[in-house]
Amino acid sequence: MDAETTAGERAATAERQVTDRFVHRYGPVAWARAALPGATGERTWHYWWHAHVLHVLGDAERNRPDARRRRMMRRLARGVTLRTIGRWTTPYYDDIAWMGLALSRTHLNARALRRISRVLHRAIDPRVGALPWCVGSDLFNAPANAPGAMVLALTGHRAEAVALDAWMASTLDHPDTGLVRDGVEHGVVRSELWTYNQGAALGLALLLGERALADAAHPAWAHVERARALVAAVERWCAADDGMFPAAGGGDGGLFAGILARYLAEAAMDLAESGDAEGDALSRTARRLVQRNADALWDARRGGLFPADPRRPARAEGDDLDLSVQVGAWITLEAAADLERVFTS
Repeated sequence: MDAETTAGERAATAERQVTDRFVHRYGPVAWARAALPGATGERTWHYWWHAHVLHVLGDAERNRPDARRRRMMRRLARGVTLRTIGRWTTPYYDDIAWMGLALSRTHLNARALRRISRVLHRAIDPRVGALPWCVGSDLFNAPANAPGAMVLALTGHRAEAVALDAWMASTLDHPDTGLVRDGVEHGVVRSELWTYNQGAALGLALLLGERALADAAHPAWAHVERARALVAAVERWCAADDGMFPAAGGGDGGLFAGILARYLAEAAMDLAESGDAEGDALSRTARRLVQRNADALWDARRGGLFPADPRRPARAEGDDLDLSVQVGAWITLEAAADLERVFTS
């Protein structure tokens, strides 16, 4: 990090750039356009991306409390209420799970969170022991099950969350790398590896293991071990590229690396509490990975934009105009600000 800007200042810059360019206010209501003017889908309203806008605003509020931000969060929540006709749900269980996590982080609408939790709880397929991707789907994947399990754990359904975590570990974990594969459909495992699947599985392991961080005799210690294994697996995955996360382009992929950064930052903070050499080492590993990618994004910014791939400078065209890409970068910078707040305060 250069001496002129702290991690908190970088995150605040990303926040201003996203909210000034993408978020539109209409009296007590607000929503964000999916892209900057001139890009495809400029005027699209995107449910999943809005979940992450709300979530990262909650991250920012934890780092830099501000009454104006809280008003914006309430306006955006009203926008979701209007756009979903008060339901707060879609047919896609992955989407509503991520919205549930945003609501848990921001404390914006407890009733909507309870509704999302009920929908997810009912959607678990007893024949498979997992959540399908969406209504009527035969795809059972990490993007639905990891955040879905987190929502269930946060809303009083820990046993179901533990069962979903066990299903992912036994079905989707790659036996050689320890990374989480995308999903299984008609009995065939989809082998794609995405950053957000690693991040969400890590977040779930940390949540389920939070009572056992410094107690290897606790029944939840197995979840701490899973979190540690995932941090180590991500480090090995990124080692050949100097710790850089694999890029996933624009669209939904613009959010993937930021999700991994958020939960690596949580791992760094939680594992630092373990009090043993391995936990301390993995905490430092997670911190390095977040910082490496945050630095690369900051250095690659151009004209108020961050790039979909921080290995190149940002440009005012293509994927870099997507809301998702800019929010994904903001999530990573907010994760670095989290670490600065906890480890240097």
